[in-house]
This record gives sequence, C-alpha cells and structure tokens, in this order.
Amino acid sequence: MGRKERRQASKLAKQKKPEKGQRAVSDSAALFQSAVADFQAGRLKAAEDALDCITRDHSGIPDVFQLRGMIALQSGRKEEAVKFLREGVSADPQSPGLADLLGTALAESGQFEEAETAYRRALNRSPNDAGVLNNLGNVLKKLGRLEDSRDAYRESLKLRSGHANTEVNFGNVLESLEDFEGAEAAYRRAIDAGADDSDAHCGLGRMMLALGKLDELEAPLARALELNPDHAGAHEVLCIKHFLKGRFSDAWEAYGWRWWKDTDRRQDFTQQVWSGEPVDGKTVLVWGEQGVGDEILFAGMVPDLLEAGATVIMECDKRLIPLFGRSFAGVEYLIRDNATPATAPKDIDFQTPSGSLGRWLRPDLDSFPGRESYLVADAERRDAFRSRYLKGGDDRLVGIAWTSINPRIGRGKSMPLLALAPLTDIPGIRFVDLQYGDTAEERARFGRQTGTPIIHDDGIDQMNDLDSFAAQVAAMDLVISVSNTTVHLSGALGVPTWVMLPTMPMWRWMAEGEDSPWYPSLRLFRQTEAGEWADVIGRVAAALADFT
Repeated sequence: MGRKERRQASKLAKQKKPEKGQRAVSDSAALFQSAVADFQAGRLKAAEDALDCITRDHSGIPDVFQLRGMIALQSGRKEEAVKFLREGVSADPQSPGLADLLGTALAESGQFEEAETAYRRALNRSPNDAGVLNNLGNVLKKLGRLEDSRDAYRESLKLRSGHANTEVNFGNVLESLEDFEGAEAAYRRAIDAGADDSDAHCGLGRMMLALGKLDELEAPLARALELNPDHAGAHEVLCIKHFLKGRFSDAWEAYGWRWWKDTDRRQDFTQQVWSGEPVDGKTVLVWGEQGVGDEILFAGMVPDLLEAGATVIMECDKRLIPLFGRSFAGVEYLIRDNATPATAPKDIDFQTPSGSLGRWLRPDLDSFPGRESYLVADAERRDAFRSRYLKGGDDRLVGIAWTSINPRIGRGKSMPLLALAPLTDIPGIRFVDLQYGDTAEERARFGRQTGTPIIHDDGIDQMNDLDSFAAQVAAMDLVISVSNTTVHLSGALGVPTWVMLPTMPMWRWMAEGEDSPWYPSLRLFRQTEAGEWADVIGRVAAALADFT
C-alpha cells in the first residue's frame, strides 16, 4: 500500500461512528471499519467482501466508493478505480479527497487531461493542499506543460517546505526545462531532506554531467548504485562520462544498460548474440536502434565486419536502405517496422544491435580505422544539385543547419538561424538550407535582416527521402551545423563539416578536442560558456574566411 492509500485509509478509519439506535447503520459501520482494517493489512479480498455486504443494504455511500477505488488502484484495476471514484465524487461533490483520488486513478490510466480537472476540483475545495499540488504538477508534466508543472511544484513546496519527494519531482521538471542549476539545487534539497533513494542521487549525478562537472558526478552515482545496483539511469550517466573522457572500453560495457531504460528490442531476434567471435564465413544480422543519426554512426562499423569475411544482413529504417544499399556491397536488408518486428532468416550465425558493435570493434581510439567516408551518395543527383545551386558561378556551397529536434536535449544544442548572421559578411559563399522541418519563416527573416538569401530546395524532403538528402549534402563544399542528423550524414559521406557544440555535448563528440574519431572530415567548435553561441560563431566565421 502506498503512502497516499495509507493516509486515506487512516482517515476513513476515523470516520464518525453512528449514534446508538441505528442498528443497521451501526452494523454497516462496523463492517466498514473491518474493511478498512483488512485493506490496511493487505487483505484486499476480505475488504471487498465486507464492502459488498455494506452495498447490499446501503448504496451510494461516498466512503465505500472511496475505499473501493483505493482497493482497485492497489490491485492494478485502474479503469475500475476510475468508475468507483467517479461515483464517489458524484455522491459527495464537496470532498477534496475523493477528487484527488479520482485524479490519481485517471492519471494512472493515462487520462491526463481529466486528471488535471479532478485535481483542480480538489484544490477548489482545499486550495492549500500541498499533496494535491504535487499530484497536479505530475500530471501537468505528463501533458508537456512544463512551466505549469514547475509552478505547481513550487506552490506545493511553499506549503510543505523540504518535502523530499516533491523536491525530486521539482528537480525533474527543472531538468526538462534545462534549468540544470535549479535542478541540481532541488536534488540536493531532496537528499538533505532525507530522500536517500537512487533516483534523487542519480538526478544529482545527471546534473553534474549536464553542467560539465565530470569529476563531481562519481559520488552521487556511486550512492545511487549502492542503493540500487540495477539503476539503469545511473549506469547510463557513467557510460556517458566514460565516452566523454575517451574511455571507450568502460563506456561500451556500461552502454548495455540502455536496454533497461528504453524499449527492449532484444527479444525481436533469438539467434546467438555476437560477442566478438571470428566472423569469417559467418552470417551476422546487424539490427538498427535509436534514431537515424545513430544508425548512420553505427553503420560505420559494418565495413569492419565485411572486411573480416562476414556475410552481413542489416535491419534498418527503410529510409536508409537506398543509401546503405549503394554504400555496402553485398549486404542484404530487412526493413524495420516498429509495429511489426522483422523476421530474420533462420540460417544466421549471430545477431547484434548496431550499437553493440563498438564494444568489439571500437574498444579504444587506436581501433578507429580513419576512413575518410563510408557512405556513397548518388553521383548524378549530387552533380545536378551542385550545378543548379551554383548556376555557373564559382562560389563555395556551404550547407547550414541550426536546430535539433531531440526531445530531451535538442534545445540546448540549437540556435536561431539569425545567430549565423556574421557568416554572411564573408564573400564568395552561397548558403544552402540543410535544416529539416519548416524553415520558411526563419529564412525570410534572415534574408530581410542580412540581405543574404539562403538557397532552399523544395524538392528535398530531408526527413523522408534520405537518399536525395545525402546527394544534396554531398554537393556541398562545406557543412556548418549544430549536432544533428545532418552532421552524421555529412561526416559519413566525407564532406568537410564544422560542428558547433554546447559546453556539454553528446557522448559521441567527447569532452575535448577539435576532431572526431567517428568522422575524420569533422571539425568541432565548442562553446566556452554554457548557452553562449557568439564566441563559437565568431571562430567559425574566422575559419570560413580562411576556407574561402
């Protein structure tokens, strides 16, 4: 039984007893007290039997609906809990406790908008209930209304200062809003308030990572893993730290914990998992995972398998098959459909997720082969794009992209297009829009304010036609971009690419250095101050002047 259910049950147990002479009611009251006691002791079936007896004689009792709802929630019967608690709210519209519990049942059944309505109903009757405000914050976060969620937690903490669980929730939403310093403070307050649990310590470790305090994250993560050795989030943060520090062997070992955090696709294929055995004469199924950028990154290890004598089958996003098919001779392809797992041929020797190849093929920096490229664009379309954009001129074609749509960290590594305005002072360049998504408004504003048009090709759908997009990227003399899929594509194609990175980049770019072992054609420009792009763009502009 959770703390909320225990509190509610305790309140129910203290309900006023009926006056003498009301024998039937008295019997029902005794049965109800027995049901509460059974519920508190975990005897849910006995509690339900007692409530059935009461209902036969007295229908429409709010407390009975409330306890039935609590039992249904405890038993995992969420829809049934919603039904009982709706009836309870109808029987007693003024009860904040019933409305609060209804909100919880609705939230657990995924009906978040209705849950918000129920919580606000409870607050109308009991406006200073810190617990309901915390619950409201939880459901607002589920609805993606992060600022509203933050404000609800803040109000809850004003009423219930130092409440550990609410501080953890507050830290979570501040983290989602990329207020990492605020989230760090919230996690510290939660721990100081007694939240000695793995989530609070892991949250603090994540904030150390986000703020670039790599040497300070070991202690909270060690405590998180001491409390819960299987805490996938803590292992993930340690994994990222190892990658950023260039400790690839340790990083790949920890990288396996990603399966405990995300959807587990390992059951899609049942053949033996490849663990670094010799593959000469063997058939290896490599199946894609994560986003398109990750699939492109990990595909750089497929040539290693081919050179080692393996027959390779790749299961991947169907958008990549034309490009991969041109690039990796002799590889067979399966289309990945997230709704229906691909059926692998039975006569394969090994299978492996693409992200696990690195453990055996990239254990350290010396193991990177330094290939200039490994993807091959359609040469005819590449040349056609170049001819169309240059129109007989001899300018340099520079493709630009400035936004990432990564739902977790995209905002921190993105910038407005106008931030790139200093690049327009350099002559001899034609800028080409390589940014996926609708960029029309930003491009129009950029053109008005800088006097420099950006070439945009309406015939390219970067999101759905990756083969055409690859040919467009290959037509560039240079690509300048934030860390997004465009960079993975241009790097894999061997196009000179300058990547503008935040102070704490994604793991694949490591924490220091100007080059990338994954893509030799890349040059990395790192922020020196969190959130500040002007210095980065100034250095890019100076390099661009030299480039032309």
